[in-house]
Amino acid sequence: MECPYCKKEMILGRINQEHYDLKWIEEVKSKGRWDFTPFVKGIKLSSEDKGGFVRTFYCKDCGKFIIEEANLNCRHVK
Repeated sequence: MECPYCKKEMILGRINQEHYDLKWIEEVKSKGRWDFTPFVKGIKLSSEDKGGFVRTFYCKDCGKFIIEEANLNCRHVK
């Protein structure tokens, strides 16, 4: 994938989870370290029962990560 910022080639990799599902949470609603509990609402990016990772593109030249919705292991909004 071409980086939309610097136009160089990005590296495909993954972000792995450990205990709880990875979630995106709006900063104004963030509860700090408690964001990873199953009780905090957010957009789930991965699920332990579906492999526990998110496929991600990384640009080493500009330091950007890109996650495409099609690469999510779990698309449910909790």
